[in-house]
Formats: sequence, C-alpha cells, structure tokens
Amino acid sequence: MTLKEEQITIISERPLSDTLDNFREKLRKNNADDSPKEDIAGLLGALIVSPAAFSLPSPDGSDNVAVKLLSIKEQVRAGVVKLDHFVSLVRHVVDKSSDIDIWQAVFNIIETLSPLTPPPSSLAPTFRGTPIKTSSSRLADSETRDIVEGELFAEIKHCTFRNVGGFWDKFFDPKSWRKEQNAMLKGVLTAHDGKRWTDFPAIPDEKPVWNWLRSLEEHFLDDAPYKLHTTGTANQFQERKGQMDLFLQKPATDAGNTFCYKDVLVVGEQKKSHDTSRFKADLLQLARYVRGVFTDQPTRRFVHAFSLCASKMELWVFDRSGAYSSGPFDIHDEPDQFARALVGYTTMDDDSMGLDTFVERQDGHRYVTLDDPNGEETRVRLARAMVRQAAIVCRGTTCYETQNSHVAKFAWASDKRELEVEQLKRAQAMGVEGVARVVAHRRITTIARIREGLQFSTAHRFRGEVVHFDDLPLATASTNTSNKRKSSSDHTDDASGSKKRRSNRHTSFPVTKINDPLSIEKTTPSLYTPGEDLWENMIYSCLVVSPAGRVISEFRTIKELLETERDAIRAHRSLYVKSKILHRDISSNNIIITKPETADGFKGMLIDLDLAKVRDSGPSGARHQTGTMQFMAVEVLRKTDHTYRHDLESFFYVLVWMCARQSWSNGLGGVEKPPKESLLRKWEIGRFQDIARTKAGDMTVDGLESIMSEFPKAFDVVKPLCLRIRDILFPFGQDFRMSFGTPAGDPNQLYRPIIAAYDEAISWL
Repeated sequence: MTLKEEQITIISERPLSDTLDNFREKLRKNNADDSPKEDIAGLLGALIVSPAAFSLPSPDGSDNVAVKLLSIKEQVRAGVVKLDHFVSLVRHVVDKSSDIDIWQAVFNIIETLSPLTPPPSSLAPTFRGTPIKTSSSRLADSETRDIVEGELFAEIKHCTFRNVGGFWDKFFDPKSWRKEQNAMLKGVLTAHDGKRWTDFPAIPDEKPVWNWLRSLEEHFLDDAPYKLHTTGTANQFQERKGQMDLFLQKPATDAGNTFCYKDVLVVGEQKKSHDTSRFKADLLQLARYVRGVFTDQPTRRFVHAFSLCASKMELWVFDRSGAYSSGPFDIHDEPDQFARALVGYTTMDDDSMGLDTFVERQDGHRYVTLDDPNGEETRVRLARAMVRQAAIVCRGTTCYETQNSHVAKFAWASDKRELEVEQLKRAQAMGVEGVARVVAHRRITTIARIREGLQFSTAHRFRGEVVHFDDLPLATASTNTSNKRKSSSDHTDDASGSKKRRSNRHTSFPVTKINDPLSIEKTTPSLYTPGEDLWENMIYSCLVVSPAGRVISEFRTIKELLETERDAIRAHRSLYVKSKILHRDISSNNIIITKPETADGFKGMLIDLDLAKVRDSGPSGARHQTGTMQFMAVEVLRKTDHTYRHDLESFFYVLVWMCARQSWSNGLGGVEKPPKESLLRKWEIGRFQDIARTKAGDMTVDGLESIMSEFPKAFDVVKPLCLRIRDILFPFGQDFRMSFGTPAGDPNQLYRPIIAAYDEAISWL
C-alpha cells in the first residue's frame, strides 16, 4: 500500500532514531534472506514499543499498528508463518533505509499477514432470502429411527395432502386398463360377498392378513408381473436394517433371499388396528421405506405406498415435492377401490409406477439422449455412480461419470429458479475459470406433468403440530385467494424426454432443444402464484458437464485436500467477480478434485449451480432451498441474506469436516482411533438455531481447538491454516464481539488472504 499523508506525518514526528540499532548487526550477520525467527520476533518487538506504532492506525482502521504487529510476532514465535514475508523489512533495516521505507514494509506485512477486521456489514439483513429447509439426505442409514423420521417429518410436514381429487382416475382407472387387467379385477371382486371380504381374518394380525393377501394373489393375480413380499427378520434388506410388512417387486428367485431396495416397486405398512392418533407415526414409517427406495433408485420419478390398518386402507404417492393420498377408506365398504389398488400395484406400467423411463438400457450399459450446445442430439453412456441423495423432498441430485470422462447430473430444480445450465452458459460466456463447462442437457419432466389431473386443496395439518412462522416461507401479497391447486394440461411446461420409449409407455413428450429461444419464464407460467403456494413445481433435467473429477471427500493426501479447496475458492471468486453469480451451496459434494491438465490448471473446481443466483437479484420465489446443514454459514442458518462471505465460511466448514471426520474414513489416521462421537455431530442434528449457536461457539479459538483435537496427528500441519482462516472470517470488532457479517467493499479483502493462507500452508507440505 502507499502511505497516506497523515501516516507520513506521524512517522516523521515520531522517528525510530536508534531503536533498531541493536538488531541491525545481528540481521546483517545472519543474511537478510535467512534471519532466524528469534531475530525477526525481536525486531517486531522493537517496532511494537516505538512511539509511531501506537499512533499509526492499522490498514483496516480497526486498531493501531502495535496491536497488529503483536499478533504477527506471536505467529512468528509459533512458527506458523514463513519468514519470507519479512525479507524486505530486514533489508531496509540492514541498509539503514528511511523510516518511511521501513514503515512502508511494515504496512505491507500487516496487509499480507494480519486479517482484516470487517467493518459493520453494509448488507442490512432483509430476511427476504429463500427460506432454507432441512433434508434427511445428510443422515447415514445407521442413524436411529427417531432421528431419521424426525428429519423426514421436517421434509414432508408442509407438503402432505390427503383426499386428493382425481387420484383414482389417474393411477387406478380400469377404463384405461388392458383386457387381462380387468379380468383380474373381476376375479378379485368375487372374493367379496357384498358386505365384506369373505376370508379376511376376524383378528387382523400380520400373519393372517399376509396369508389372506397371498391367497388373493394366488387365485386371481397369478399372471401379474409384480408380486407381494414380506420380511421375516430385520436383516433381509441389504445395507439397511428393518422389516417391511408388505412390498411389491418382481418375483424373488428364492423365498429366503436378501432383498434390495433397488428392486422395490411399492411399499406397504400393515397394522392390526386403526388408530387415528397414530397417523403421523404410520406415515413416517412409510416415509422411511420410501426414502430407502429413492436412495437406491435415485432417478425414480415417484414411489407408491399404502397403509392397511385393520380394514382401513390409504394409498399414497411420494415424489420430490411431497406426499399425497387417496384418502382413507374401508376395504369392506369400498371393495372396488381395494381390488383396483391390488390389481393396479401388481400390473402397473413403468410410467404409472414412477420408474425411470429416460435412461435407456442396452447390452448391459445405460445411455441417455441429450442435446449439445448446438442443438444436436448426442447419446451419452453412463458409467460409475458418483453422488446420490438419501431423501424424499429434495433436488434428488444424482451424478454419474460418463464414458467420455464427463459428469452426468440428474436433478430436480424449482421452476422459479433459472436452470443450472443457463447459469453455466452465462459463466462460460463471461470467462469464469474453475467452473464446469456444459457438454449436453435436456429437460425430462416436471412435477406438474407428473401430477397432471390431480386436484389439491389445503395441506394436511398434523395433529398437535404448532405452526412456527419462522419455519414457513414468507408470504407475499396476492390477488388470488383460491385455496385449491389443480394440475392439468392447462399448465404448460417445457419438459422433454428421449425419442426412444419403452413399449409400455402411453405418452410422449415433445423434444425441447437446449437452444430453445423461449426461456422457462416466457413459456411456463408459474404453477402457483403466492396465493396458491401449495407445492413446489420442480423441473427434472439431465446435465452433462466437463471435466469429471472426484468429490473432495475422496481426497487421498493432505496436499490434495488443500489444493482442491484453494482452487475451488479461486473458482468461486471468478464466478462471483466475473459473472456476478453467487453459488450458495458449498458442500463436500459440490467441490471436485480435478486434473489440472484437463481443468485449465485447476486442481479443484466447483459444480452444482442449482441454488446459484445472480448477485443483487431479488428472491426467486421458490418455497425453500435445501442445503447441507453441516456446511451452512451461521448467518444463513439464522435466515439472513446469503453473501459471498457465507460461501467462504462454508468452504471453511468443509475443510474442518474433511480433517476431523472424513480423514478417518479415508484411512489417513494411521493406527490412531477416531473419537467415539465427534463434536461435529452437533453440526448436523437439531434445529437451525441450535446448530447456528453451536457453530458460533465452535468458531472461538477454544472451540476450534477442541474440534481440531479430533484431527489425526498427521493433520497437525493443517491446524495453523484453520486458525488463520478463523481469524480472517471471524475477527473481533471494536466491541470485542466476534463478527459473522460481510465486510463492505472489495470481496478480495477476504478472498486474497484466504487463498494466500492456503498457498502458504501448501508450501510447507
């Protein structure tokens, strides 16, 4: 920096005189380029007690130079900074340069090594950002049932609908069935005597009901392609423990074999009695099964489910926007509905079952047909699965590496947001570095198309559930006071599918090219205005980007971890500064390890711009955004507006998580044992405000050091970097409170020192 006139005046009025004479000879003997840290610390100590140091304000105006130099002196003594930073100062002292030159060198050191204290944020929180919503995807399958169901309830509690109009005609309409299906329906109904199902057990325990259902299947549904199954033990499903009362899939080859969620078509729950007070618990039990199906069938459109409690039955469909049902009915009083359900579940075609009909399977390989940036069709072969989400109401992000070393990403995005492909094209046009490049894309379908023909009224209100206004999206004014939402062909969408269809498909979607001049906003009126915001319309797309890479959680060395983080931050800066796009979803799944020779010199890149938005643009109108809880910034958890600094905070949480948690899973702990329960557990479980409070405490020096005690010994080299970034992101203001706000002015005041801190840490490896 160039010294200002007032600084020069202070220096002139308070000369160093002979203050540095005692150090000059020592520094000369030791060579200006190779002075021991004791001599550097001594020199800094002399400057600290000089009259000018207490009078000169620091570069950021938060303190005086003496305070800043004291912090740097401690870093020198601790050996956490390279002494190269002091070469210019030492030379000026040895050469008896002017006081102006010496203090100029001091200010340069402070700017490089001393974190800037952000002034009070110029971004006054408006709390108009898109509300965040939790997702069960962050939970492992080994989590307790209560925790998983608690998170699932948070997913579905505002988007569950019962007694949906048009449900039966859409999914179980005999008028659209084949002759064989109607014959099965007629046969099943012969087992009803006009008042009740003749062989239905008087005491509807699980075993008798199972035997009754199997009897109906054997007598009337023998030719149906899908069969009823049940489990006898908690270990019959691979990877996930827990019994499932009833489910349908293709016939198992061995009655005693192990089942896989990837084969399950319909899930069911059977209870001996019908207890309305147990509705929530029963629904969440179904939701756990559905979560397992979506996890192992991540490109599935929706999942059918049902409950049979004594003689009361309710049919459900779960998709990425929530759950909806037929409403409860008594199977004795409504035999036709029960029979239609049984025949429908055992004979549905792929579309009605919600199966993936976009991916083509040929000769043991999987292919997708997409559109390249020139609008030409291209066929892409999918290879290794990389990422999937274990949740229901979410973006359902699923990534595969492709045969040509690209990445194919399937995801659901709100129709209120600009699609990721458009954000990436904008970034590419503006010369952004370190962000994926579009190879091909196609829109596949939408929730509106899937729910076409259904009529929704108000969402179900769970008994005893208190509505907290801070849990709900902020309302906006509307002239539409309708409380119903109808999904019909009156609502236009731009969904498209592949030209090649399976033989049992009844519908065909128009092919929409990637270079369609009509944007979503122009062609698709939003399916709900603020007055009818019942459920979120999501657009399902496949996007292929380049280059491919490994997610950062697959890092193999400390150096690879740090280089990947640093370059991903460089990419974030380029995206934000050059194209004014803020990512807003920094997590371990969205940072990839890349080969510099195929990634413009970057060893780490950013992917997944689904939640990205153009800087200074207003709220998108989406009901909520989901993110990875453990990486969310404190202020984001507290629902303030998202800024670039919050993304930098998320980068820091990724680094800490990789060192304290992922390092052990990657085998980098050597013979050491990881802690039985990590302190970071509290970053992923609980309410937003509780997690925010925990993180705020963990970002104190003592809190961070406690977390770093969970690092393997090999990661001790990363601890100074963590403390350094902590100082940059969470400085103490003049009121002695730790700052979580975003500083006004040039974003490089945070980017530059953080990237420099990574560079220095990497140079030590």
